[in-house]
Amino acid sequence: MIKNTKKSGKSKANNNKAVKTIVAENLKRMEKPCLTDIVNIIRPFYAFERDALVEQELKRKARYIMSRFRDEKNIRIYFSDSNGAYVNVDGNADLVDLSKVHRQLSVKYSGLTSAMHKIQAKITKIVQKFKLRKYQ
Repeated sequence: MIKNTKKSGKSKANNNKAVKTIVAENLKRMEKPCLTDIVNIIRPFYAFERDALVEQELKRKARYIMSRFRDEKNIRIYFSDSNGAYVNVDGNADLVDLSKVHRQLSVKYSGLTSAMHKIQAKITKIVQKFKLRKYQ
């Protein structure tokens, strides 16, 4: 196993590209892989430290809690800026802070929109194939 030299709790495999290649090769043989399948593929390449994992889990829980603060319209109040600090969008008038949050959300929105278009194109392609078969 690879020894951890970082405080994050995760150790980097000697070559993340090699791990990604191995995952990609395995994905070709799987129709619908689940997270457990991927974990089992990468498990031999990583080792972990307990204290760092506890810290990582606490941070994950803290992010989850911060994401649950909502206004009366059920819209999030707190967003993380690019530095990991939380910005209260309802109570903050700092344009720099709000711009950081806006930029971050725009990037996520763009990525999600691209993914939605890709999936919609695939659905349309499958439906068209089905329609052609139906009338043959």
